[in-house]
Amino acid sequence: MSRQLSTKQKRFVDNFVLKQLSIAESVRRAGYNFKSGRSEDYGSYGCKLLKQERVSSYVRKLRERAFEKEALSLAEKRSWLARALRTPVGELHEGSDLAQEVTVAEGKEGTVKRIKGVDKVRVIEVDNRMAGHDYRDREPQANNPFLFIVSLGKTPGAGDGIDALPMAKATVVDAETLPA
Repeated sequence: MSRQLSTKQKRFVDNFVLKQLSIAESVRRAGYNFKSGRSEDYGSYGCKLLKQERVSSYVRKLRERAFEKEALSLAEKRSWLARALRTPVGELHEGSDLAQEVTVAEGKEGTVKRIKGVDKVRVIEVDNRMAGHDYRDREPQANNPFLFIVSLGKTPGAGDGIDALPMAKATVVDAETLPA
């Protein structure tokens, strides 16, 4: 069983991690005193403290707690994505967390504000990955519908790349586009 941190060590880590003070200032405010009073001495001692296993372990623990407290939960992230997807573009306003870009232009009709919203297709892609609905583990044709269509017109084994994909035997198809 390892020894507990001393009161000064605990105060040092609290100042350094929670209050985000410099190493030297954290040592000073923890109550350590050096006759020289030089900042370098306080900083050097703080570095020595941080190398001690008990102190570094406490630093890690405090940083993990702070991270967990500040990090968004999965529910919060998915809630924001759902709101981004469901909010009509016409309801976006300047200052909204869903507004990605706001431009103001002066025109004949007066001041015109354009608000660019979140890319809804990208929102769906991110939500799919978060929900585990990412289809990257499937065959290449499932990820790229164009690849599947192109592969229909190729003979298997006729070359490299797309031709080497396993698929049903198909004949080469010629196609022409007609002018509109």
